[in-house]
Formats: sequence, structure tokens, C-alpha cells
Amino acid sequence: MDGARRADGGAGMITMRVQNLDAVNQALRQYGAKAEQAIGQAIQATGLEVLTDIKKRIQRGPKTGRTYLRGTVSHRASAPGEAPATDTGALVSSVAYSKVNELTAQIESRLPYATFLEFGTVNMDPRPAWTPAVEQAAPKLQQRVIRAIEGLV
Repeated sequence: MDGARRADGGAGMITMRVQNLDAVNQALRQYGAKAEQAIGQAIQATGLEVLTDIKKRIQRGPKTGRTYLRGTVSHRASAPGEAPATDTGALVSSVAYSKVNELTAQIESRLPYATFLEFGTVNMDPRPAWTPAVEQAAPKLQQRVIRAIEGLV
């Protein structure tokens, strides 16, 4: 199983791919729609877990970055390497899951600054939430796909 990686030349996409696609492709050829459905369920279940994990990482505290005032409200930011600290809840609310097709799940944020938080900028170190969530889920996805294929035999 590949872990998380920046996969689109810098725009902020993270992908998780199954290693040994030969076994997956063989199952798809041999069992057709049944295999696609079983493997798809494994992918979709993992995608939903990643979504939940990303949101928990953002909401989980306390963070250890600097404290500053936003208007009259004090906010503690995340430190480099920590998931972003929630402030207004906009980032967590923007994280969305979609089923692209039977074998593809997508978790994204509608906020442009989510990419900057995840990967950092010239002036800011990364505050990853997606990358560690995907890396943690990768072995589960692999096991689910294996079980799905074994269940077809």
C-alpha cells in the first residue's frame, strides 16, 4: 500500500493506492461486477474513515503553537507538524467526502488555504491532517481489499 503523497505536481492532492494491482485486476477480470463491488466497499469504507480522522485531527487539542488575539477572542494556533487548530470551524466544515466511482473515494476541502496548511508555504511549515490520516488508513485499506478478494474465491 502506498501511503500519502503529493500527487499532482503541487496543487495539494493526496492519493492512496493499492500495491499489487495485479491481484486486484485479476479479481476484477475473474469476478467482474462482484469484485468491483466488494473492492469498492473496502475503498469507500476506508475513505469515510479517513474523512472522520481528518476532522478529528483538526478538532483534537490542545495545540501547542503561538497564542494570538482574533478580535477579542484568544486563539492558540497549531505548531509546525501538528494538524491545523480549529478556530471558526470553517476548515472542518469544508472537509467533504465523495464517491467518484465504484473504486475511487475523494476527500477534499473547498477552502483554498487547506492546501497551504497541509503542505506549508514558503513562510509556513506544514500543518498536516490529510497526510497522517491517509498514512494511518493505508494498511487498513490493503487488508480490506485482500479480504474482499479472498471473499470472492
